[in-house]
Amino acid sequence: MMKSIRAAISCSQSAEESVNPKGVAHPEDLKGEFRCVDRSLTRDQDIRDVLIRELQNIFHDPAKDLILQEFGCKTVRIDVAVINGALHGFEIKSDSDSLARLPLQAREYSKIFDFMTLVCGPKLVDGANAIIPGWWGLRLAKLENARVSVVDIRKPRQNPSQCNEALARMLWKKEALRCLRQNGLKGVTSKHPAEEVWAAAATLLPTRILANEARLAIRARGGSGFAKRSTPNDGLCTIESSSPDSRSQNLQWLLSQLSPNPLG
Repeated sequence: MMKSIRAAISCSQSAEESVNPKGVAHPEDLKGEFRCVDRSLTRDQDIRDVLIRELQNIFHDPAKDLILQEFGCKTVRIDVAVINGALHGFEIKSDSDSLARLPLQAREYSKIFDFMTLVCGPKLVDGANAIIPGWWGLRLAKLENARVSVVDIRKPRQNPSQCNEALARMLWKKEALRCLRQNGLKGVTSKHPAEEVWAAAATLLPTRILANEARLAIRARGGSGFAKRSTPNDGLCTIESSSPDSRSQNLQWLLSQLSPNPLG
């Protein structure tokens, strides 16, 4: 794996030096790429622009897909999330970033998302690969002819160990209660505090049902992520900020990676 990563970086640098040795920026823009004046470092916004454009081209059905930026995951926020037949998170680490927060982010994202992909600049890719779980996808954001382009190092696989407690807390209290009742579980009611409702959902419901319910709930809210109770035990919620970027379609790529009978 390390050899393949280093080979990808080496090819990128060689192509850049031979085609555009001075790193002069070009005015035109190409699909899936972004012109960058400084050819020595990738930056977050350069990578984000390429990634968002790519996802919008793949997922472009407002009835089925939702693309969000800065999606709240309780203690952390993920750069980009796609919500449709799965929860797929995309974290960006440019050459201008550090990996200091990646261990925490990896732990938290792995509790929630069905699929995860790290998009990383050449300077950090080896270190990042040593931190993230093996089921995460890894993509290299590289500079070629003063453009940022993103290439696959490995594809993501389905998360083998989502966390029921974290998934349950993606639901608002009323949503968790509804899910419990739909599955014949009536031991908790609206009179119980939200903490007890979430605990019951996490304990009594299978991971598959919680994950499906979380996807449906987020999409029904139009992208609102985790909720916080406004006062203890009242179940009222305020929404942590998340920035809907666009809605999209073409589930072929993402749903092809899912287990049978995903929610569309």
